[in-house]
Amino acid sequence: MGTSPLRTASKSLKILFKTFPGLQNYRAPSFTTIKRWAQKIGYYKLKRVKEIANDWMLIIDASIQMGEKKCVVILGCRKSKLPKNYPLTLEDLEVLSLVVVPKLNGEVIYNMLTDLKLSIGEIAGICSDRGSDILFGVKQFQITNPKTRHICDTAHYVSNLLKAALEKSPRWKTFRDQITLARRKMQNSKISGALPPSPRTKARYMNIDSLLKWAVDMLVLLDQGVSNPDFEITELKKYLGWLLLYREDITHWNRISYVGVVARQIVRVEGIHKNIMESFEKSISSIKLSVREVQFANQLAEFLQNQSNGMQISECFIGSTEVLESLFGKIKYMEREQRAFGFTSLLLAAIASVGPLDDDTIIKAVQTVKLSEIANWSTTEIGQSVQSQRRQIKKIVASITTKIKKVGQEFTGIFCVKVA
Repeated sequence: MGTSPLRTASKSLKILFKTFPGLQNYRAPSFTTIKRWAQKIGYYKLKRVKEIANDWMLIIDASIQMGEKKCVVILGCRKSKLPKNYPLTLEDLEVLSLVVVPKLNGEVIYNMLTDLKLSIGEIAGICSDRGSDILFGVKQFQITNPKTRHICDTAHYVSNLLKAALEKSPRWKTFRDQITLARRKMQNSKISGALPPSPRTKARYMNIDSLLKWAVDMLVLLDQGVSNPDFEITELKKYLGWLLLYREDITHWNRISYVGVVARQIVRVEGIHKNIMESFEKSISSIKLSVREVQFANQLAEFLQNQSNGMQISECFIGSTEVLESLFGKIKYMEREQRAFGFTSLLLAAIASVGPLDDDTIIKAVQTVKLSEIANWSTTEIGQSVQSQRRQIKKIVASITTKIKKVGQEFTGIFCVKVA
């Protein structure tokens, strides 16, 4: 099924079943059937008994609000089972907790962690982006669980560091303004293929490396001045010639951005361990850095050192929440028509991608989970969805119009009583 929408997956399977002779006597599953299978697997993974141990490491985050509610998810992996030399994937993790709340605060996080400890044992580490609500809840939990280490997500720290460095620069502000103006002018031009990346409205410093990479590429084109039948350099100079005035700035911004990318990637692959600062410094040792750029790198090195203080040589902790954010991406993709209004039971279908998807898990989920359990969970945890409310409104309207027809009234978009 991959990342195909559920309806697309159903249609793809129908084509597949018609194509292969061995499958032509079988009916391909419908959209509804695929959705129910995925929901059963997600529900089974969420509710099954978890392994009790003393080395659980958690990743906790809350989705961007959809409608009136937020979804808080906790994924976990035992320290002894952390993958080595490659980034964490959803398959390496276990879904430990999922709640949908109308208001997120520290008490919600504290209660989730306290309840979770009763079912999984000791919590060795928690990785989060250190949002205020999550941070407060974790600190409350640490009062009675002082051995639990709280690790800050490196990607968010890098983003905050870049924000602090760039927002102080008037040159950065005018550069961004020029980018916005250039996008507007270039959209219908002959060189629309050179359009700058779309600016992000939220978390804009999480991926500025793509914007700066574009700027570097444009400088290369402007310097070389090469044209061909499909590309006119004079048009590029017309819209982007101003980039030449920012050459030194772009070089500086690109270097500090790259240093941040290196830090994020190292932590994604290696986690946080006693020698993480040395790994980072070794990785950037070949990059030519100015005094200002060295200062930026030193701030990152100090952050990594603080994260690893007191760790044993053999210890390693999760230092990135990016894998959980990829799960939120799946949720938003599945909920795309609903995401402006709220969550639905498709949450369960999305979390089916967490943990291994072996034959035994699928068989147990499909055979043991009842649709009534999913319906009850949805009612209790999510409440009435906008989609469900729309269906009820349609039923009410249908009932009213049927009654009006019986008494001989006429109606259009609004009801008009027939005058006797």
